[in-house]
Amino acid sequence: MRAIAVISVMVYHLKITMGGTTLLAGGFLGVDLFFVLSGFLITGILADEYSRTSRISITQFYWRRARRILPPLLLVMVCSLPVAWILLLPSELERFALSQLSALAFISNGFWFFELSEYGAQSGLLQPFLHTWSLAIEEQFYLVFPPLLFLLFRLLSFRTVFYVLVVLTILSLIAAQALTNVHSSLSFYFPTSRAWELLAGSLLAFLGRMAPDAGRTPLLTRIVPPLSLAVLIWSFFHYQLVGMQHPGVETIPVILATCGLIWFAAPGDVVTRVLSLGPVVYVGKLSYSLYLWHFPIFAFGRLIKVGAPTALDMAVWVILTFACSILGYYIVEKPFRFRLSPKPFATAIAAALAPVILFYGAVHYEIGLGNRMQALEALYGENEIDNTALAKQSWSLLNGLTDDEEIESWNALRPSEYGKNDLWFERDDSEKVLILGDSLSKDLYNAFTLNGKRFPDMEFARFNLHRKSLKQNLTDLLASPNYEAADTIIIAPRYYREYRWMLETIIAAVEAPDKRLLIAGNPTEFDVGGAQPIFDWYLMKTKDPKNMTDLNKLAPKFRRDKVMARNESVREIAAEHDIPYLSRADLMCIPGSGECTVVTKDGLKVMYDDVHWTLQGAALFGRRAAETGWLPAG
Repeated sequence: MRAIAVISVMVYHLKITMGGTTLLAGGFLGVDLFFVLSGFLITGILADEYSRTSRISITQFYWRRARRILPPLLLVMVCSLPVAWILLLPSELERFALSQLSALAFISNGFWFFELSEYGAQSGLLQPFLHTWSLAIEEQFYLVFPPLLFLLFRLLSFRTVFYVLVVLTILSLIAAQALTNVHSSLSFYFPTSRAWELLAGSLLAFLGRMAPDAGRTPLLTRIVPPLSLAVLIWSFFHYQLVGMQHPGVETIPVILATCGLIWFAAPGDVVTRVLSLGPVVYVGKLSYSLYLWHFPIFAFGRLIKVGAPTALDMAVWVILTFACSILGYYIVEKPFRFRLSPKPFATAIAAALAPVILFYGAVHYEIGLGNRMQALEALYGENEIDNTALAKQSWSLLNGLTDDEEIESWNALRPSEYGKNDLWFERDDSEKVLILGDSLSKDLYNAFTLNGKRFPDMEFARFNLHRKSLKQNLTDLLASPNYEAADTIIIAPRYYREYRWMLETIIAAVEAPDKRLLIAGNPTEFDVGGAQPIFDWYLMKTKDPKNMTDLNKLAPKFRRDKVMARNESVREIAAEHDIPYLSRADLMCIPGSGECTVVTKDGLKVMYDDVHWTLQGAALFGRRAAETGWLPAG
């Protein structure tokens, strides 16, 4: 069963596309299998210990956990350090070093929740230690569960403890579903939302000691294992994390199927025989090492690859994962877990911790980082190598408006206090233009502000609207002084799947007799596959910074068709409401030119990812807007 869990997770993280769909789109559920198995095995060990000795040694429990968890984890960490030092950009390196410390402290579920919740966060597939969130949840559970179980054993009978765990399982499931309804990302990483999955395994361990033959009739023993395996396979192929209520009620079939396989496993059963085959069992023994190794290898592989990874790339990643796991299993995992005495174990762990901590110190205090990226910086010339730095720069104009707030990327998720409470317009004779939307409205604000002299009769302000908190954002907008003063309102968010509802809601809220409405479509988006935006992809591919403007002729073939189609739908909605439509895509890809501008004439990048404009890009597109009359005067 561990083999099923780890292989499903690995395939899921490969992101293999077939026929426009992702193979094993529900493979993330393999982690939920691990949780059930962990609860089952560890509860059984604790229950048996109490039955034998009338006590549970908490010290010995954590000593066993340290032997099991730390040596393979530290091996992967130490081996990752030189790779990270060579490959990662400054912002990536700092995040990497922090992620290792959070993994060692078993708080990486919290670390990654906050890190990936930041607007514009780098893809999780590029974070080498993102997968340690599940280890953190397990260890947080086991900080509480063994002492609680010991206390319950001292106060209650074995059967009563079972019923208490049943209640706790149900309460945890209810809490998980409630939190998922409110904030699915938080629920995904929150320990109480996963506790019911671990407790489901615990209940099986109790049941196996209270009524070992419960329900194990010949008929059910024949039916349940293949049915359970079928449910798991179906779930791996058909569930998708986006739009799924997970963890919660929709996860129940997967947990029940896992429990069914555990409970009804029997020597003569076909499914049991298949899962007991030598190669399957061997993969199961390697499962912890495979889980630890695969994600850093896949992440570094994606960072190295220029463009989308091929089938050969993925095959190499998988082979390397198995090779490292097998070596680590025999050289580190087994000896440290079963043979090493306490003193040399502790010495070895301390020795492995030292480079991880020193690495973080070097990164944090910028020791020895000076020439690390010298070759890359030479290739990029005047361009910034770190797109995260460019993203931060793109917020600098808004940040410079006030000393009372540090306005950064969070302002793409919620309005600033300055935007809600202060009047940005200063002149009586100007046309006052208020730009509404998320981070893309920030780019448009930058474009106009950097070209202020080209719009002498206009002043500009911005107010953030985010689709996930649109109702509250609109309430704040209507009460703001900038809305009251505005003559022209440009609706300019990024249009996602729910664009029609969002756009209709905004129009209904802001239209007024004294205000002119304009609707701006999405800018052109580009997708070259892989980890790099189009500029970085082309530069890394050609290694020729002198001819970067050639990319402008190549860029149209990488436009995202769905964005272009969505723009046409937005244009139609604007026409239905008799509202002028502004095409941001036309500022980037001038109609009839056969080109899309992703590089300035000076060879500078105009986008820091697939959609957002750098300050250089905003300045260029703002100038075009002024020269072409893109923004008509009111």
